[in-house]
Amino acid sequence: MTKNLLLWTALLGCGVVVSGCASNQSILKANSRPSEARAAMDGDPKATDAQAPPTLKSEAPPDGSFLDRLNPANLFAAPKPPPPPVDSFVVRPDGLASEKLPEEGTTEARLAGARDLFRRAEYAKAQVLYHAAANETKGQPVSVQEGLFYEAECLRLQGIYPRAADTYNDLLNKFSATPYRDQAVQHMFDIANYWLEDTRKEMQDWEEYKSNKSWFFWPRLANWDKTKPVLDEQGRAVEKLEQVHLNDIGGPLADQALFYAGSVKMYNGDWRDADGYFSQIFEHHPNSPLAPKAVELAIMAKNLSTGGPEYDGRKAAEARKLVDAALRNYPELSNDPKKREYLERQLNGINLQQATKDYQMAELWKRTGHPGAAYFQFGIVKQRYPNTKFVALAEQQMQELSGKLEKTGGVEPPRPPAPERAPASQVIPASLPAGPHP
Repeated sequence: MTKNLLLWTALLGCGVVVSGCASNQSILKANSRPSEARAAMDGDPKATDAQAPPTLKSEAPPDGSFLDRLNPANLFAAPKPPPPPVDSFVVRPDGLASEKLPEEGTTEARLAGARDLFRRAEYAKAQVLYHAAANETKGQPVSVQEGLFYEAECLRLQGIYPRAADTYNDLLNKFSATPYRDQAVQHMFDIANYWLEDTRKEMQDWEEYKSNKSWFFWPRLANWDKTKPVLDEQGRAVEKLEQVHLNDIGGPLADQALFYAGSVKMYNGDWRDADGYFSQIFEHHPNSPLAPKAVELAIMAKNLSTGGPEYDGRKAAEARKLVDAALRNYPELSNDPKKREYLERQLNGINLQQATKDYQMAELWKRTGHPGAAYFQFGIVKQRYPNTKFVALAEQQMQELSGKLEKTGGVEPPRPPAPERAPASQVIPASLPAGPHP
């Protein structure tokens, strides 16, 4: 009983305190209000003519808030461009004329906002809008080209060179006659040339390692710089150089792109690919300042790509023709004693390789029982390669074969008939073996 009385007493005391605080709080609020509000609350007739306080409106959450981003409808929606300028004018023959503002949500509105952001050097935001305009399925070709080019420009100005180079190439693949072609090709070449700086440094390190100026050689395997590809930087540079050549075959950058690509292939020992690049310079850009050097390297690559006299000799024949063309068409090669000596040494190597191949062919005829064909082939070796060691060898073989041919009257001995092969027995099963039931 005593505990219940104490509990009721405590509850009543708390109620009194709370009511007192509430009354004091209302008095303080009444005294802190303006005079017009206090008069209206006290029943003052003058307060009825006073202006009522403005009502507060609930503000909408700002655009791009966290909750808006979580909305599934906004995840894949195009970003909202900034508002267009209030006054927009264009120059007409009769003076300035007001330009109609684009409708909100259209491709023109996105491009207008992207242009404004690009002028303000906000490349990351402008790139998103240009990307949306470039991927508009119903957009006009002019808008798509502008979106692709300036998306690549925004990526390049942010230093994201791999994506920028791919976007330039995407533009050139979709619109071969785009007005942005020259700029796109130039930027692609500059990016590829920038990526090849590491290859040039690697070449220099390799030369120092071979000359014992450095104790070790460490090739670059990966990059963590956003301006470079993570893997295969050299291969990506050659890829972009090929795209520059394909999109600007007759332009000023085509021969440089081929020469750089061929140099990289030659450094890596890909002789056939290097020969292809250097030979294209001689065939399609004979008046280029890089053509004489390209001819020298093409001759070397052809000689190294044959694999020896045992393999196909067409590359050696092409190298011989290229040496003759170099001596006739490029005075800077024929008049320079060192260059001429180099070409003559290459020609001697080609002669030796072709002589070896023809001599081995004559030996093959002799070994397979064709003395007449072998005698004729040895005679060809004597006529074509008079200043080689194979002249004496061919003369010796011809003397040996002449005695055999005189005995037979020049008629080759009959070859023994080939043994008849027994027909292969065909075993056809009468029926398939029974298998397990499923």
